Amino acid sequence: MGCRVNYKVPLLISALSLLLASCGNEQVIDQIELVQTAGYDMDDQKVLTSILIGDYSEKEKTRVKLLTTTSNNSYDMIPLLNFKTNNPIEYGQMRMMVFGEDYAQRNIGPILKFLGQDVSISGNLQLAVANNKAAELLAATIPAHDPLFLMDMILQNSDKANLPHSDLQSILYNFYDEGRDVFLPHLSLDKDKNALSDGIVLFKDGSGGKLVQHKGNKEALWLKMLLENGKNGTLELPMEDVNNKREPFAFMQIVTSKASFKNKTTMIGTQPSYAVDVKLTAKVVLKGIPDQNSGADGTLLQTKLEKYISDELEQFIRFCCKAGIDPVGFGSFFRGKVRGWSASEFYAAYPSMKSNVTANVQILKSGTQK
Repeated sequence: MGCRVNYKVPLLISALSLLLASCGNEQVIDQIELVQTAGYDMDDQKVLTSILIGDYSEKEKTRVKLLTTTSNNSYDMIPLLNFKTNNPIEYGQMRMMVFGEDYAQRNIGPILKFLGQDVSISGNLQLAVANNKAAELLAATIPAHDPLFLMDMILQNSDKANLPHSDLQSILYNFYDEGRDVFLPHLSLDKDKNALSDGIVLFKDGSGGKLVQHKGNKEALWLKMLLENGKNGTLELPMEDVNNKREPFAFMQIVTSKASFKNKTTMIGTQPSYAVDVKLTAKVVLKGIPDQNSGADGTLLQTKLEKYISDELEQFIRFCCKAGIDPVGFGSFFRGKVRGWSASEFYAAYPSMKSNVTANVQILKSGTQK
């Protein structure tokens, strides 16, 4: 008669083993330092790396520690910083990386490739450029007792303000796509040394990922509306007031928006003459308008608003064309529309690309400025 195997015993042993293993992992986590925000600056010819580490050992209280080191490259910050701690440093939980302006002007291409190849780095990693030194920006957030303060600031401004959404995954897509260029949020310090989000920086991938120019929150909204729903974005509409009795701007908030592109390219011989129609539809709430524009004449106000948005979007597109940068991804759009499209030929013709922007805006509600 064969022996009966008791399967409950090995199952029990396996469960106990998993429990013991999980307890062991908790102990290991208590004995490591987790990098949550990192910064890169140039220090003469060397790279200055700074990191923020959160200490959660005390319940309901977070201590933030700033560590810095210098190196000949951008890739060995962890081994060098380990010399300064009593616990090993790990960066698998890093959610924010800031480039100082001097570092970003040099070339972010190599570090983007490095981040894209490192399986320890989350695709949700947020990246930004500091107005001056990333280390100064990181240090300024320490009083907030939150090592992810800058990440939360970017996410909040993307959801509730003018900043276009981005993360490492979308940034790498823009970087490797032949038909579009990289943009990143721009962060700076105000006069009281408080961090703030103040627009975007535009890169030119053809030059190896070098920073081209900083644009403010107004231009950030135009890019956002061209790329995605501009929901919650805000802007000021200039208003005429010859008597100077009221504020010269009306404040408005985007409820929803959508941009669509139509290919209008024509062939001149064998060469395409690139042209695009951009149609923007939007719903807005006017939080306040001068008294002389309230009341029955809503059509005039709507016409003024549509022309302003159309002109501003057109101006932003013209700037991008003239500068030879393509954060909107017009190259990618035409690649699917024009037979025989090539990146080199398109961007040679890109500065002369014709665009026509039409905005259709519905005003849902208006108020009066006091």
